[in-house]
Amino acid sequence: MFDLSKCILVTNNDRAAEKWRDSVSQVFLLGTYGEVLEKARDLIHTKHKLLTHPQASSLKPNQTPYRTILLYQQTEEDNTGDVCLIEEAMETFEKWNRIRQTPEYGENVDYDYKTIDLSMIENVIPRL
Repeated sequence: MFDLSKCILVTNNDRAAEKWRDSVSQVFLLGTYGEVLEKARDLIHTKHKLLTHPQASSLKPNQTPYRTILLYQQTEEDNTGDVCLIEEAMETFEKWNRIRQTPEYGENVDYDYKTIDLSMIENVIPRL
């Protein structure tokens, strides 16, 4: 089991940041999906543990503008699998964005994508 107060939330979804701000040790609210992946990668490279999959939905990375990733404080454990997973997620993100950039959505659709992203984290947190 993991202590939620020792988790780190990396997101570009203001709704996720607001909801979990007081429950986790740190929140990084960034501007883009790509920045979320980069920050998560940087934390993983400093021995933080990946708790949620960086591509945790059936949506392609160029279909949704929002991503929230949950990590755990620095550990001494080998996290080579997490390093590989985040690097693969970044490659996939770049590949799909070369094919087609994420569209600009209207306010209602944008809100729906934030809700989808938020629901994925809400689903994971009680299981920690």
